[in-house]
Amino acid sequence: FGDSVLPALDRCAVVAGELDLSTAGMELGMALLTTMRMEDGKKLEDLYRPKEWKRIDAAIQENMGFMAPMAMSMKPFFVVALLTENLMAGDRPQVLDEHLQYRAKANGQRVLGIETVKEQMAAVDAIPIPVQAKMLLDHVEHDGYAGDLDAMLDAYADQDLEALMAITERTEGMPDELEHSLLTERNTRMVHRMDSLIREGDPVFFLIGAAHLPRTDGLIAGLRTAGYAVEPVVSRWNGVKDPAEER
Repeated sequence: FGDSVLPALDRCAVVAGELDLSTAGMELGMALLTTMRMEDGKKLEDLYRPKEWKRIDAAIQENMGFMAPMAMSMKPFFVVALLTENLMAGDRPQVLDEHLQYRAKANGQRVLGIETVKEQMAAVDAIPIPVQAKMLLDHVEHDGYAGDLDAMLDAYADQDLEALMAITERTEGMPDELEHSLLTERNTRMVHRMDSLIREGDPVFFLIGAAHLPRTDGLIAGLRTAGYAVEPVVSRWNGVKDPAEER
């Protein structure tokens, strides 16, 4: 991330992520174990025709390693997530949100989550299993949308929200039901809670996934509708590491 990020973070009294990752680890782990499993003893294979399953099983065996046996009883959404994570292997071992939240904790800042683990898991559970099943099949048939994933990461690094949105919309991996549950409904909730936090009076640094920002129902539009002026800050990196990163 660029040079303007850490000074802005350090100036804020409150750092708010989608979740408070510094405290939600165990709860999130337990919730995932419960939510990610198919219900009533069903298997992933039961959702597909034999030819479809052959391709999906091959992708799982090739890419998921020791997790492959566990995937056989997972909901398709989580299999897609793990396959995508495998495509991004080699990235930083700690996600950006978590890294910045731990920095804020070390600074003595107040760290909190805008949502709860229960709310995030409910958003996933609201996606019908047949929709998830098609999402996984599309993912495998398009080789994980690897080219689009690279383009999305480039757009993210370039801070180009319009390009990021265009790439997302041209893929087949975002069914309407998933978009409504994971983006639209959550954006409405997050705008309301962000507004409440800002009204408390302390400066707040929000850590929110880029997919939530653009679109007519995104956070930028929602905050503007609530009366806030929202302006972009382009952040550039000069190649000099922050001293805190060396410790």
